[in-house]
Amino acid sequence: MRSSVTAAGLGIAAGGLGLRALVALGRVLTLADLPPHADPTTAAAVYDTLTDALRTAAWAATAAGLALALTTWLTLRVRRTPPPDETPRQAAPVAATPDPP
Repeated sequence: MRSSVTAAGLGIAAGGLGLRALVALGRVLTLADLPPHADPTTAAAVYDTLTDALRTAAWAATAAGLALALTTWLTLRVRRTPPPDETPRQAAPVAATPDPP
């Protein structure tokens, strides 16, 4: 169960990194395909403004996924103490000692 949660956390982190890479690739492709009369600095500022929330969400997904994976991986490594025995223990019989004379 925990290994699947670890894998899910790593998948979320990988998805966040993939999203961030695609946003960066989209920026490069968008700025490379500008018409000659367009100002690349202005186009970059507009693209960055429009994709700011998307980049933030990508980093948040990456951080959350890594935190989830690390937490579950670490809890797998912690050695738990065995549960206490729930049956009451019987007291050992006490040997009767003779009364002094």
